[in-house]
Amino acid sequence: MSLAKITTLLLLLSAGIAVAQTAPEPTKTFNEKFELHGYGEITYNNFNWETYPDKRNNIDLNRVVFEPEYAFSDKLKLEMEIEFEHGGTGSTMEFDKFEEFGEFEMEIEKGGEVIIEEIELAWQIKPWLELKAGRLDVPVGHIAAYGEPLDYLTTTYNNVEAALIPAQWYEYGIGAEAEWKNFTFELSLINGLDNSAFSSANWIQRGNQSRFEYVNAAAFAIAARADYAFSDDIVTGISFYTGNTTPNRPKPDITADGFVQVADIHLHAKFGGFTVNGLLLSGSLQNAEIISEANRNLSNNLNVKRTPVASAALGYFVEGGYNVLATLNKPDHVLNIFCGYYYYDSMYKTTGDIFNNPRWERSEIRPGINYIWQNNIAVKTDYTIRKIGIPDLNKENTFTLALAYKF
Repeated sequence: MSLAKITTLLLLLSAGIAVAQTAPEPTKTFNEKFELHGYGEITYNNFNWETYPDKRNNIDLNRVVFEPEYAFSDKLKLEMEIEFEHGGTGSTMEFDKFEEFGEFEMEIEKGGEVIIEEIELAWQIKPWLELKAGRLDVPVGHIAAYGEPLDYLTTTYNNVEAALIPAQWYEYGIGAEAEWKNFTFELSLINGLDNSAFSSANWIQRGNQSRFEYVNAAAFAIAARADYAFSDDIVTGISFYTGNTTPNRPKPDITADGFVQVADIHLHAKFGGFTVNGLLLSGSLQNAEIISEANRNLSNNLNVKRTPVASAALGYFVEGGYNVLATLNKPDHVLNIFCGYYYYDSMYKTTGDIFNNPRWERSEIRPGINYIWQNNIAVKTDYTIRKIGIPDLNKENTFTLALAYKF
């Protein structure tokens, strides 16, 4: 081949490569941009409580959750979480023996019980940095990272977080998530809690304004989290929340600040066939006595407990499980045997004339078994042996059976 022909061939190849390099990427179809995930659970509870001998057994469709996700581009996407709680919409009636003096309590949630828990616009501005805005997952506690039914060993959430703070916890705001080596950092600026719904039994658990059509945003809060991953399955970290809860009360009936601060240390570890989870959570509330006095005078129509609230709460748990099928090399089948210890006191410290009610100091031992098929479907059972802080008739034992799924 002559030099002229070789030169011509190289020029043609170069031109072809250049055309290939500058050609636009093919447009993705809707199906390629859209994803749908989901999960749900049904539970059956059998109660044997010395504190409440007539407590009825029940069955509940706890939640059915759909998680649509749409990618506008490779860097910008919209994520949602739509939750149906207790299988319906509208208002519900609950008999509350301990905090409402045996009265029936009407529970009305925003939009009935179909809730858009999360709606988040996420921008992957750098490979290591994501910015987000909308109704965000508050990055505090163990449930914030392991809140789907197949993520935890027990039939329901651990009662430490479920009794003390909103679980799962979502608020409106902006946030950022960054990764550096084995570290993950999260920082959020979100609307604050409302202390009119704080109570003796559940401390700040009902404070995230979910019962109102409009969410007050007269005060904002900061939530932060830092995790270190020894591997994909061994993660430990800390998280923190702080914010004033008085400006977001439905009425401006008090002026004293009510700063809430929550801090925790958490652990999730899976190695071999073993799973170990742990949490230490501590919280404080400023001017709890003033807030308790104001709450005592609230209207019945506000649908809050009106019980005194503590100036500090404390909780911790450690649980461990072993997959007895781990040595059989059958990854589609998991059979965990587990047991955990849980302690939580929603009136750990009180101030002024507020009675530190031992009724709300609770400790639990919770053994159980769960079977998971193909990481999609689980049948779980456990037995909660709960002891409360009064000297007699203090046992609250509960057998729970759950059916859970995810896709």
